[in-house]
Amino acid sequence: MLKRTYDKIYAMFEKSSGYMRTRTLLKNKVSTIHIRELYESGEIERISHGNYWGTFLGKKKPDDYKFVEACMTNDRAVICGPSACFYHGLLKHEPDRVYIATMRTDRAGMELKFPVSRHYYSARAFDKDVKTYTSAGIKVRVYDVDRTVVDCIRMADKIGDDMLKSILREYKRYSKKNLDRLYEYADEMRVGRLVREYVPVK
Repeated sequence: MLKRTYDKIYAMFEKSSGYMRTRTLLKNKVSTIHIRELYESGEIERISHGNYWGTFLGKKKPDDYKFVEACMTNDRAVICGPSACFYHGLLKHEPDRVYIATMRTDRAGMELKFPVSRHYYSARAFDKDVKTYTSAGIKVRVYDVDRTVVDCIRMADKIGDDMLKSILREYKRYSKKNLDRLYEYADEMRVGRLVREYVPVK
């Protein structure tokens, strides 16, 4: 590879905070041959199909890189459940897998280098209470804290009693909780009575 080509690709990764999509590289006249050469030499890392991290920059990935890479892989995905609890500070330790929500009709691949727990939602529920932030140039979508607690109660059999108890304990202390919204969403999802058992109305 010519040095000017290498420098051009390096600058593109640097400008994009380390992450780059294949389609962006191709649009900027970087050939698949050059992409493969950099990948095979270990200078870029394939994080998922069509998405790369610029190892050659010598930078550390962001602390939330799993969220970033999940949302880069599927830009409609939303961080949910225990992973969203970790983001909101209801869990002190990051779960051993990333919990992802997608539409029931979304069959896009989510093969990543770390474990993923994928949950499918109806169109009615999917886009409710989504917050967005940007990390390393990538938009990360995450459910807000009140909706997330309801979802964790709904998936209690999957996450286990100990984790749910920790989440509920921290939620009760959470200064920005909105109990009205918690119960409203719970009623919409037809688990209002169950949620009120876990988080009693004061």
